[in-house]
Amino acid sequence: MTLIEWTAILSALAGVSATLFILLQLRHMDKHRDLEISMKLFDWAETEGLRKAFRWVETEFQFEDYEKYKADVEKDFESSDYPYRVEAFFEEVGFLVNKGFVDIDVIVDRLGAYIISNWKKLEPWILASRKERGDRTFGEHFQKLYDKTVAYMRGNGERTTSHGSKN
Repeated sequence: MTLIEWTAILSALAGVSATLFILLQLRHMDKHRDLEISMKLFDWAETEGLRKAFRWVETEFQFEDYEKYKADVEKDFESSDYPYRVEAFFEEVGFLVNKGFVDIDVIVDRLGAYIISNWKKLEPWILASRKERGDRTFGEHFQKLYDKTVAYMRGNGERTTSHGSKN
């Protein structure tokens, strides 16, 4: 073999090595981003106001119809804000998952049961709020997050990573 052939082979090997290194770095960066986003979400979930809202929704919240809910809101504004806080938290989490900023498996691992129980509790209120407001998008990311969580936990459906490739 000539020097030019050896140079071509070494150049190709260097290119392959560089590509592998870049792919590993991108994977590492993707995992780091998942970690950073999930840590911020979990910090937010641990704030006193949101923890209080989670507890209230879990133990006190009952939704029969929107008129009764409006009457209850007038009696106690603070607790009437709790469903909005819980919905806003899961809406944000759902947005991050639905837009591919964080992997569903990271979220389900820590929040799966809470996503399911809170959606089931708040679903009638969210659907009534959509109708009352004339806003079909209210709670949309939360609903998609619930659907993805259920599918992931059942093992159905394809899991998509944050950069869009399928596992």
